[in-house]
Amino acid sequence: MSSGPSPTLTLPPKGRVLSILTDDPRSPLHWLAMLEHELGSTISVYTRLSPQRLSQHLNLEKVEFKWLSETMDPHALSPSLERIHHEISTRIVTDEGIIWLDAVEFLIHRQGFDSFLAFTRSLADELNGSQWTVLLPFTPLSLDGTEIAHLRREAMPFEVGVIAPPRGVETQEIETVSDIESETPEVGELAEESSVIDEKPSTIVMLSSIGEAALSPAVLARRMTQWEDMGFDVSSLEQAMKANSRERYEIYREVEESVRRAIECERRIQMIEIRGHTVEAAKMRFRIMQLTGLDDVELQLDEILQGEQA
Repeated sequence: MSSGPSPTLTLPPKGRVLSILTDDPRSPLHWLAMLEHELGSTISVYTRLSPQRLSQHLNLEKVEFKWLSETMDPHALSPSLERIHHEISTRIVTDEGIIWLDAVEFLIHRQGFDSFLAFTRSLADELNGSQWTVLLPFTPLSLDGTEIAHLRREAMPFEVGVIAPPRGVETQEIETVSDIESETPEVGELAEESSVIDEKPSTIVMLSSIGEAALSPAVLARRMTQWEDMGFDVSSLEQAMKANSRERYEIYREVEESVRRAIECERRIQMIEIRGHTVEAAKMRFRIMQLTGLDDVELQLDEILQGEQA
């Protein structure tokens, strides 16, 4: 642990809830890693990233973390505002440090903006006079102007000083199931891998569906990687990795249908973008990549495109 902060490292004030406005809510994790590396600060992370994916950004042996998921995992925490509020309230009673909550958009979509705003206000009251800071990274494209204004009022924006990976802290490549499993694939798996798994798509495309018999954990891990490479948030598939074959396939098909709808939305978003609806297109594109609010996006697209035809 060094005796003081790096001159390029900006520290947030204590006893506050602060927001971090960023195009990618995960990119400031490098700053968080530097904070832990240089200062040894106590850091508690609440995230939609699975432990494997979070380990790409942070040394999990040096931070506290909760995976906001319904998955049966020792690090999992049900992603409800009530449960998260209880966990944070209990944690800030002692010690000091930083609490990082990177699921703002997800929680707003799940429980509504008003509920999340009340949650933020309650945390701010409890943090007052404490030695803790709560940071809420989110992208402005995920909210409308009024919501951003309200959230900024309750959680003043904070600029992180450094987002490049800290010197001496290496980011690790994630090990997929295929890297650590030694099982021999069956014939059905080999056929599926050769047709849809080996090639890495460079753009958003609809991949051929994987049959239930071929959907081994290794094949599913590769499909997740393909979708993540396209930019989709498919963290909900993490729970399928530990499920039985039938449940794994049902979860996969549900996510696949969401991806299919998102890809169709992207085609229509490009249409309205060409016609000058650039702001609306950017907001919709962010939402479909999160695979959230697809009903709303489809409705907005219908209204815009039908309105232009009228």
